[in-house]
Amino acid sequence: MKKSISILVLLNLVLLMTTGCTESRYKSEKIAIIFSSVGLGDKSYNDLCYEGVLRAQDELGIEFDYSEPKSPKEYENVIREYAESEEYVLIIAVESEQVDGVAKVSKDFPKQKFMISDSRATLPNVVSIYEKWTEQVFLNGTIAGLSMLSDVNNNSKEDVAGVILGIESSQLREAAVAFESGVKYVNPDAKVISAVVNDFAAHSKAKEIALLLYSRGAIFIQHLAGSAGLGVFAAANEADKYAFGVDGNQNFYDSDHIVATARRDINNILYEEIKDMKSGNWNPGVHEYAMKENVLQEAREGSSVELSDQIVQRVETIRNKTINKEIIIPLTASELEEWKINR
Repeated sequence: MKKSISILVLLNLVLLMTTGCTESRYKSEKIAIIFSSVGLGDKSYNDLCYEGVLRAQDELGIEFDYSEPKSPKEYENVIREYAESEEYVLIIAVESEQVDGVAKVSKDFPKQKFMISDSRATLPNVVSIYEKWTEQVFLNGTIAGLSMLSDVNNNSKEDVAGVILGIESSQLREAAVAFESGVKYVNPDAKVISAVVNDFAAHSKAKEIALLLYSRGAIFIQHLAGSAGLGVFAAANEADKYAFGVDGNQNFYDSDHIVATARRDINNILYEEIKDMKSGNWNPGVHEYAMKENVLQEAREGSSVELSDQIVQRVETIRNKTINKEIIIPLTASELEEWKINR
């Protein structure tokens, strides 16, 4: 009889310990986030993602650890170390350049939840956040194209705009094509020139490239260059020309020369995704966000660059057509050429 009681007591203790561990883990859910190699302080995408997890910490009670790899070569190892620790309910990788690392590690840890931003990867235990930011970049292009038709360009022989990429990637190239499409949607004879910095953090190099594009006739430049975009803004100021920002609202950096920002509220997107996961609504796959979700837009707040009422009204009309899919934005050079012929 004593033996039976002892066994029952032991079983109850085990159950209590198991329940306690489960409750403890739930109360202190822990997330890991791996930023891109540009790191925090980029005043762009990484900083926005950091804002999102900070908000989740404050409002949802999650804990988080983060890493700032110095090179893309480190991504896979950092992701793997987090997965091997088995400490994290979710591992978040920032930017599409981490997709190979996520693909490899997620395959080795099928029960671990992963998330990657700015990606369309389809993997069984991964949420891929795809921001359809080509839409607001397209609208920035229409602003540039319409402005060059007005008196802002009255001293130029040719309407020229530029776009500068941080690195050569499919996502950035799609956005570059979208900007060019926006310019040519309203100003078919305009010319769009592009360049690649090959480094998201190279401010001086980006400034040098931007000054070169301005010297070749560009009036407006859309940067898609992360932190290096600050160099584009410096060039716009020096050349007294115009630029467009990206990600967080960058108009405040130089309100006299930054016309608008192709804003991506990845901070709010990440927060909502973490909230869904915490609520038990975990749905792997591609989660697409566009202007209709009101987390992507071309932001004018903070810019002192004047646009005529006619331009503002025309851009608003184009925005509505884009949201309603009356305008299908080209994403490749070949699609753009076909679109120019058939639209």
